[in-house]
Amino acid sequence: MKVKITDVAKASGVSIATVSHVINHTRYVSPETTRRVQQAIQRLGYSPDITARNFKKGRKGLIGMLVPDLSVTRSTLILKQLERVAGPANFHLIVANTSHSVSQETQQLQLLASGMVDGLVLQSSCTDYQQIAPWIPRDFPLVLIDHPLRNCPYPTLVVSSYSALYQGVEDLIRQGHTQIGYIADQIHLAYSVERLDAYRAAVRDYGLPIGDTLIAYAHPQTKTAYFCAQELVERHCTAIVVSNNTIALETLKYLNIHHLKVGADVELLGFSGNDWYGYRTEQIAQVSQPTEEMARMAGQQLLEQIRCPHPVARTTVLHSTYIPKQTEREYSHG
Repeated sequence: MKVKITDVAKASGVSIATVSHVINHTRYVSPETTRRVQQAIQRLGYSPDITARNFKKGRKGLIGMLVPDLSVTRSTLILKQLERVAGPANFHLIVANTSHSVSQETQQLQLLASGMVDGLVLQSSCTDYQQIAPWIPRDFPLVLIDHPLRNCPYPTLVVSSYSALYQGVEDLIRQGHTQIGYIADQIHLAYSVERLDAYRAAVRDYGLPIGDTLIAYAHPQTKTAYFCAQELVERHCTAIVVSNNTIALETLKYLNIHHLKVGADVELLGFSGNDWYGYRTEQIAQVSQPTEEMARMAGQQLLEQIRCPHPVARTTVLHSTYIPKQTEREYSHG
């Protein structure tokens, strides 16, 4: 026979309402009473009927996340933080990969926002909200991250790396580098434009020649960053700046295969990531993004919208930090 909430209430000597408050964290319950209820739940093997509870609230108990590339470690960090925010609120996470495709993104939106989930966190590959507007119901809980859309009526969280990347290029120039190459990401994305602008500004401000011959363009799906690195090395660049972590890995791969030592043959300014296995990252200057903080904030804002579905079109900007490479002396004493 299935254990009911009334059985837990009787076993712990409290009301059904008190048991409900302990389970749902909806009202303060004293530590002693909470402990007694939790012990009764464990002893009886009681499992709350989440489906029934969500049905009463008009919810599915699910939130969605659309990511452009699941193979990127940064996406994994974002998903982990969303799960940590969603779990205590009794929500589960559904993830869909869009492969940087606008058509795939709109297809997934049409499916998920049609009633499958209670809300969505979106890393969009679009440029204007009107591209996805037909598939977003009125007052549907939605938070965008990383890439702002024009005319968007929903909250958006973005990371600015302009200052950090400018500092990094400035540091390379002060070290004596005059041939500094840059590998750019998809130029239609706002963060990619910002990072390229920072590189151009630093080079211009220090009087170095600005030209497209030292800028190469990579695409995350075709993995051309490897060949971009080759191109810049052949153009005698003594330093290479990259616009994201995936490009950094491809660049490191090229340098490693061709026995070029970072810090000796070529300096590298990259975006940090947890997937730099096998590389001495302490000798690589890095731009570090507040990815986990952004994901936590996105999850919290989404839950707020689910509770009170009236989105506000506000943009929150978080800032990356520049981390200079360690010298050999610093590394040996680290």
